[in-house]
Amino acid sequence: MRKKQLYAVILAGVVAAGSVPGTAFAAQQDSVQTAAETIDNESAAGSEVPSEPAETPEAPSEPTETPEVPPETPSEPTETPTETPAEPTETPSEPNGDAQPVPETTVTPEVTVAPEPSATPIPGEPVETDMGVSVNLIQADESVKPVYYATLQDAVNAALEYYQAEDHDKSKAVVVEITKQFSLSETVRIENGKINIVAAADVSIGRIDPQDPNKVLDGDMFVVTGKDSELQLSAKKNGGRLTLSGENGSDGAELSSGSLVRVENGGSFGISDNVILSGNTTSAEGAAIDSKGGSVVLKGGTITGNSGTKGAVYSNADIAVQGTITIKDNTGANLYLDGEAAAVVTDALTNSSVSLSASAAANQKVVVKAGSKADGTAVSADEFKAAAEQFAYDTEDYSIVLGADGLTAVLKQEQTAATPTPTPTTDPSFLTYQSKTLKWVDHNTATAVMSTTRDCKWYYYFVDTGTSAENIKRQYNANNAKNEAKANTKFTVKAEKIPEKETWLVVAAKPTTGSAQLRVLKLNNNSRPAAPVTPTVTTRAPRKYQVTESKITGLENPLKFFPRKFYDFQVVGAGQNDKDPVSNDERWIPLYWSMSVNGTKNNSWRIGSQEKGIREAATYPLYVFFRKQTYNGKEWVDTDVVEYMKTSFSSAEITDEEWNAYIDEYNNEHPDDGLNYDGTGAGSVADLTPTEAPSSQDTGSSERNPADTADNTPLGSMSALAALSLLAGGYVIVRKRKKEEI
Repeated sequence: MRKKQLYAVILAGVVAAGSVPGTAFAAQQDSVQTAAETIDNESAAGSEVPSEPAETPEAPSEPTETPEVPPETPSEPTETPTETPAEPTETPSEPNGDAQPVPETTVTPEVTVAPEPSATPIPGEPVETDMGVSVNLIQADESVKPVYYATLQDAVNAALEYYQAEDHDKSKAVVVEITKQFSLSETVRIENGKINIVAAADVSIGRIDPQDPNKVLDGDMFVVTGKDSELQLSAKKNGGRLTLSGENGSDGAELSSGSLVRVENGGSFGISDNVILSGNTTSAEGAAIDSKGGSVVLKGGTITGNSGTKGAVYSNADIAVQGTITIKDNTGANLYLDGEAAAVVTDALTNSSVSLSASAAANQKVVVKAGSKADGTAVSADEFKAAAEQFAYDTEDYSIVLGADGLTAVLKQEQTAATPTPTPTTDPSFLTYQSKTLKWVDHNTATAVMSTTRDCKWYYYFVDTGTSAENIKRQYNANNAKNEAKANTKFTVKAEKIPEKETWLVVAAKPTTGSAQLRVLKLNNNSRPAAPVTPTVTTRAPRKYQVTESKITGLENPLKFFPRKFYDFQVVGAGQNDKDPVSNDERWIPLYWSMSVNGTKNNSWRIGSQEKGIREAATYPLYVFFRKQTYNGKEWVDTDVVEYMKTSFSSAEITDEEWNAYIDEYNNEHPDDGLNYDGTGAGSVADLTPTEAPSSQDTGSSERNPADTADNTPLGSMSALAALSLLAGGYVIVRKRKKEEI
């Protein structure tokens, strides 16, 4: 096929059939990438390409090639015979041998039967028969010619090739028309081209191979990348509907790793009426649309039934909205606007329902604003006011109200007793807080109702108000999840001994299989019942503590372990700072820390790496040992009880630039003690050699026998110890251990 004879169908030709116009991409203002404006497809006489089929001209009796399609041929292809007589008097016999009689007055010309298409078409090559997908091309005489392909991937790849031809007008998208269901076997990439996938019937594109249910595309279904790249999904007005489905597995709820559409590096993506994005449950941030540095235009369509770690639609840049849009009933956030991103109204919004969340939500933060229409005129205040009323916030923390300027919509913080805060998760959501059930029972107790769709074990804990998501997850301990809940049931959390200060309640659930999920509930001290008046007594019950109530600070964030760089951290034993003790009070006093239960004892609360450093991001265990003391009425007395509290710390990735800058600076400051190590062996604990061969014995005891002083450290932990030995006075503790009792 000669490319010079092929011209991509223009985008406005699809507008007549109900597609997204390219001008919609241009309707956004500053922060939205602008795609090329569409030129209406008109003939010399100014008439549009008809959307209804024209009559197919009578075929010649013995054609030698496919006849030209007349200028009035519709974009919906009609089957045209390639080598059949105009009016045969006899039809070739069916497989059963029966022939169909014809009138005797008709002359029977010689019949040449068209060859059957190959059972296994060559990938990427056009096929002769309609297999449900075609690239619509405009000929030199303005007629439309469909070129058929065996798979959607083949058609998109061919469309990109047509777009990239030297004689193609780069402002015009190439139309790929589909009329049947398709399953993707690999991610379809749109790069260096503009593609419009148009549904001419009620069709869907999915992940699961209908011939083999075990064959499923796990990653992104479509990726649009690059500033000259654009993907539109649309449907013809008369009976067209396009569903992009992310269902993965026989029950439609298996977790995938990719989005329905990922947009990046200045790429553009848009949908219009009768386009549905649904059914994707994923570990990606945006389940339906995941846009980072791209442009998104919603000119209609429905996005529902999706679950991503940050919701259904994620965008870190403004997105354009107009027409009739539905974004609701997704798990977690529906439309998640990151940073300063907002929804930009680019034309009238009618009968829409858009629910959204904003990162760093705050009172008066702008989440919706007025933009410009395709013709360059501004959206009026009245049009924007009507549009703003069709937005809602995902939780009860905020409502969306008209801004003071009348051309923005902002968040208004609601004064509610308690509202849940979404917590990112990498598993399909199964743990749900029942709205408005968090209630104070008394000054120290509150209850909340949760529901689960999976068998799980749960528990709760408290964190300070404002604790980051990473630190909340870091405090989770699966061993504490002992309360059982059956699938598809509700359970009540009774939180007791709530701290006096502003606190968040964290409900954590671990399913039988899969990742744990956390739900954070805000406890509102303004509605907290008053504390009961306790009569003054001269004596009290002894204070008792668990070792796990001790506090370790300074290791919350990942540390960059450059050679000879060390970090201090702090350990405060449970009850260590209590005042006015009484007889039989207990407390825990820090002794030392180790990389394993029976590892080398480190008595200085500093951590670092003397020689090689660690250049990779990783997480390591840390065991801090404490001795229990009791108060005998006069003084604190040591006991024989020594227990540990397990925590962890993380190393941060170090780039080549950071590494070289540090080495240069260190050598300048320490010319007599320079570092010659180039770091080529750093970055992996496995590259380091342990100081002693580990014992095969494995222990997980929380106490040590005073006579048991052998090091039973596993090889992996011992290697980590060699890399991250605590340093006292700047010298590495790498030596033979001597016998010493705890």
